[in-house]
Amino acid sequence: MRHLHLFLPVAGALLFAGCQKGESDTVDLGYGYFPRKVGAWIEYQVDSSWRDDNLNINASVSYRLKEKIVEEYTDPAGRTAWRIHRFVKNAADEWVIRDVWTSTMDQIAAEVTEENHRRQKLTFPVRNGRRWDINVYNAVDELEVAFREADKSWTGPTMVFPRTVLVRNTVPANVINKRNFEERWAHDVGMVFKYWEETNTQFDPVSGAPRVVGWRVDMAAVAYGTE
Repeated sequence: MRHLHLFLPVAGALLFAGCQKGESDTVDLGYGYFPRKVGAWIEYQVDSSWRDDNLNINASVSYRLKEKIVEEYTDPAGRTAWRIHRFVKNAADEWVIRDVWTSTMDQIAAEVTEENHRRQKLTFPVRNGRRWDINVYNAVDELEVAFREADKSWTGPTMVFPRTVLVRNTVPANVINKRNFEERWAHDVGMVFKYWEETNTQFDPVSGAPRVVGWRVDMAAVAYGTE
């Protein structure tokens, strides 16, 4: 089924492209939601929390994160790719590199390799209701998402973006497992908001009290530019 999720977006995009042959100058497929330019950066406010009731752990942390495209190169598959440096601020208020990610895109999809997990972040054309599995290229459990609110304006905590699209998981949470995922992408900017929460809740057989194990991360863009 994972391969079927991959085939359907590809086939749909090829069919769409074929139907629109000769109209490439007038049809916007949404490539601008994944701009790639060396020197471009986005700064985020990040709030992360984790909980393990079995170990009596309930903790959180907040910090600033900057993602910057530092290099364009050709990957082993012969595709154009971009290297992303991710920085956090230390106690001296200085940016210190934390890790390195990579990304690539073609006419069908945009990908980012995050912590060695290759994820399909967007598919083209960007249209409401279009679905795919972001984990189709890795061994993580399937996470089906869909486009919502395409080409709508969005107001974040500190910034307004006139044209955005929301990527949201399609499977609702249940009483045991919660797996909520949202990313909002702004045209000509990139990802400007992220909410990801995964929890597992078990109930004490005697008292019936819930015991939760899981985590949550929220990211919101507070600044962006090009150096």
